[in-house]
Amino acid sequence: METPTVMQKTKFKTWAAAIFVWAFLGVWLSGMTAGLMAGACRNDRYEGTKKLRFCNISLAAAAWMKFSSLERAKGSRIELERGIALAQIGKPEKAVEAFEKALRDARAKAGPWEQELHQRMVQLEDRNTLILWVSVVEADR
Repeated sequence: METPTVMQKTKFKTWAAAIFVWAFLGVWLSGMTAGLMAGACRNDRYEGTKKLRFCNISLAAAAWMKFSSLERAKGSRIELERGIALAQIGKPEKAVEAFEKALRDARAKAGPWEQELHQRMVQLEDRNTLILWVSVVEADR
């Protein structure tokens, strides 16, 4: 028969393994959700409210990753797409806030992040949204 200390050790190992598995699944599920929703958010097939929903879900699921400047810079594209969606549904003030955050986040880490935002906006056919973006970039200089 096992001594109580051996049983306690076994129980501890079981609990530790269970906690590790649940933590891994939480991180994995959050990352998968953020990635899938980010893909839909960046897709021009969706506009307005639907695009905004995808962007918001992606940003919420990836919120725990924003501790590093690199993750903020990489997420700036989703914030930009969120601003585009807000402009499409007629909320220019909130769109400007999203554009400002996207620009701030893109500048959090050296790299191609800000240039990618500008390239995305140049491809945009909606002139009103482009005007909002230009106003944000000019105000930030």
